[in-house]
This record gives sequence, structure tokens and C-alpha cells, in this order.
Amino acid sequence: MSPSGEAASDPIRVLLLGTGFAGLVLAPGFRRNQAYRLVGAASAHRESAEQLAAQFQIPYATDDWKRALEEVEADLAVVATPVDLHYPMARAALERGLNVLCEKPFALNLAQARELASLARSKGVVNVVNHEFRHYPARAAITRWIEEGRLGDVEHLVIRDLLPGWARNPARRLTWLAEKQRGGGYLGALGSHHVDQLLLWGGPITRVFCRLRMLAANAVDASPAHRAITADDCFTLVVEFQSGATGLVDLFSGARARREVYEAYGSATALAAIDNYRLGLLAEGGKVEEIPIPEDLRLTPTPEVPLLAPFGAKVEMIRAAIRERAVPSPDFAGAVEIQKVLDAARLSDQSGAWVDVES
Repeated sequence: MSPSGEAASDPIRVLLLGTGFAGLVLAPGFRRNQAYRLVGAASAHRESAEQLAAQFQIPYATDDWKRALEEVEADLAVVATPVDLHYPMARAALERGLNVLCEKPFALNLAQARELASLARSKGVVNVVNHEFRHYPARAAITRWIEEGRLGDVEHLVIRDLLPGWARNPARRLTWLAEKQRGGGYLGALGSHHVDQLLLWGGPITRVFCRLRMLAANAVDASPAHRAITADDCFTLVVEFQSGATGLVDLFSGARARREVYEAYGSATALAAIDNYRLGLLAEGGKVEEIPIPEDLRLTPTPEVPLLAPFGAKVEMIRAAIRERAVPSPDFAGAVEIQKVLDAARLSDQSGAWVDVES
């Protein structure tokens, strides 16, 4: 059902397509905001849909997402499935005139991304990709410093993402994330977040150099299932910005401990995210001086489900977009720019050379 004609006081009715990540983060996130009501859940496995519906008092559950779009009166469709289903689900929801929130990575390729962005624009509906990481207070504060010119000219950006467990655990359960043809791989799963951050801080990217690795598949003690992995679990991405700045993203899934590094170097100063909730000035001698984060960017941490806090900011952004015509980000057009970089990175890995990003 089209959201047109709804009263501003009515709850925004949410249909969840997918129940994995939706059950962990998305459903709780919408439940925390009184502007929304969960009205339907669809999963490839009916039992999963029914369990989610029971947990969150959702009145409709099915194992047929197409039927859900036909039968559920909704205002917002949330696509939270493996990547190979993003395009058909988002397209079907858009064709019905629904607002759409899509999980990342947005699409399998640039052609799909462009088509969805064009359709969303023609329908005039709210369309958002869930890059909620940008709402963590430390990263949001760096964004503001850059927007206000307090960093000076952006000269270099560094993101390091060290992940334990994946490549060092031969018993780890394998999902679509390990299947290249289904859109799996860490370049898309986490690299899309990092590219979103690079574009937000550094502007347009003109060319990239990338190397993808499958560490788990090549580990000495890899199980037969892990040896069949086809998607990357490590990557190093170097980018050049239109401004002349450079950037580096290094993701390694064979680490022994979790560590994240977000650093922005400008002509006036340099900033680092000490952690997701603390911001620091980088000084000589490797010192980091903690500085306050603006009050309006602060979030209350949700240690039980860490992503719930930044997703809450995204939920409020979508509410304002639907109710008040505020501009959400990144929208599908913004996700096209992310997809351009991801596609170029894969081409670079295949060729072993720098690849220009389509302008």
C-alpha cells in the first residue's frame, strides 16, 4: 500500500524483509522510537519470521516476501537480507510506492545500484542505505570538524579494521557472507561502511588500488568448508580523492584482538576516534588529547547490542525524512557513489593496477 495520504500523527508502519540482522538490531531500533509500528516480517524460513513476530508482537509473518508486499499495509519496507536479494526486494517495494531502507552493501554491482536510485527518484519516496556507523559520536564529530573547515584541507584519511575470529576459527558457521556470487565478502560487508566514511570526509574518489584476500580459505588448518570460501575476508584499499588527498583502508580478519582506527589529517590539525564515543586531537610524540564531542552528536551507548545506538540515530533521520521532508543520507544516489568505488576496487584486484572511478 502506498504511504500517500497517511496522517502525520499515524505511526509509520514498518515491514521487515529479512529476520537475521533485523531481529538483532533493526526491530529493536524501530521499537525504541514511538513514531513507528512493526506490521510485518518475512523470511526465507517461516519459523524465523514467526519467531521474530512473536518476539516483537508483529501481527504478520510469512516465508514469501512478495506476498508480504502484497498483503501488508506498510509505509516503510526494510530490506535486510543477503545482498543478492537487495535489488529485487527494493525494486518491488519502490514500484509499490513504499519508502525503503536497504541494508548494505546496497547492490551486487553499479548497474543495479543505478537502477534502484533512478526508480526511487522517479517515485519521490524516502530512500536510505543503512550506513549507521557514520552516526557513532566520534565519527560524527570528525565529520562536523571537516564540514566547518576546522581540520583545514583534508590531506589524508586512515581506517584500520582488525577483526579476530573469522580467519582463525575453522569451526565458524559459514553463511552467504562467504559466497562471492551472493554478494558476500568483507569489502562489501564492512568496506562499504568505510568507503561511505571516506566519501563523507574526503569527497569524490577518482581512482583506487586494491588487494583482496581469502585468508580463511588458505589457512593451514582450514576445514573443507572453509577451503570452499569464495569471498574476501581481508583487503587493503588505497584511494586518491579529487581534491588530491589520499586515503587508506586496511581490513584484516586474522587479528588476535579487535581494534579500530579512524584518523583524519588536515592542513590545520589531525583528529582520531579514540573509540566510538571519544574524540582525540593527534599531537606530536604520538599523544592523543581527548576533546569533547558536541552535545547534539552524543549517543547513549547500548553495550548489549552496540549497533543499536547509532541505528537509533538513523531511525530518527528516516522519521524526519518521512514526516518533515528532511534529507536523509546516504540515499540511494549516494550509495551509487559507494558502489562505484567498490566495483573499481574489485577491478583493481583483478588487474593488479590502479583503476579510475567512474565520474
